Amino acid sequence: MSISKDLNEAFKKSQEINHEKSDLLDFSILVLGTASWPLQPPTSGFNIPDDASPQNLSKAEIKTNYIKAAKTAYTLQVNNYQLGILLQYNNQISYTYEELQVSTNLTSEALNGQLGILVKAKILTASGTVGAPNVKYDLNMDFKSKKIRVNLNVAVKSEQKAEAEETHKTIEEDRKLLIQAAIVRVMKTRKQLKHVGLVQEVITQLQSRFQPKIPDIRKCIDILLDREYIERVDGQRDTYNYLA
Repeated sequence: MSISKDLNEAFKKSQEINHEKSDLLDFSILVLGTASWPLQPPTSGFNIPDDASPQNLSKAEIKTNYIKAAKTAYTLQVNNYQLGILLQYNNQISYTYEELQVSTNLTSEALNGQLGILVKAKILTASGTVGAPNVKYDLNMDFKSKKIRVNLNVAVKSEQKAEAEETHKTIEEDRKLLIQAAIVRVMKTRKQLKHVGLVQEVITQLQSRFQPKIPDIRKCIDILLDREYIERVDGQRDTYNYLA
């Protein structure tokens, strides 16, 4: 958030110097690290229907006007991939797996996950195992639900696992950068320090944010040695000098 504040102030000063008062913009930004908001890029191709938004993380609502037995049309809350699949059924009520894959251009992994959700929710019925070749997916004309609004926009298990792993990886990378920054700060102040003392001071500096692991601190020290921010004192392997 301090980066956001600095950028806002710098932009405001630049505006005041280079523009007339009447042209000044009321503008502010917030900078988020990937660890704070780890959005994942799409991993599948996708033929975007005319009625769909091009944004990967968009949501949509569609109404089930085809269910004659229902007094009120259901509202299905879907993601873009689900929307792309279901809009195909405006043209006909049955498709094979291969036809849906061609029309949506989704990868097998993405298509299987979304079809699994739609079949489990009984929006579609499948003639065989989801994802198997030549299986037909029919629109369930007898769909029933106790809820008028049906939320289908839920994460596929494989996506949840992948996102959790990616988030963990991103957090670990961010923490390594924080550890390196702390090492440089300590060494810049102390100029020379023994290994044990450096590790203890780094832990003290960072423990309010997270508890750094000693093996990670050692790895970061090695990185800074390679980059010549610090060096080992001749004849004293456990003592470092500040260089940068």
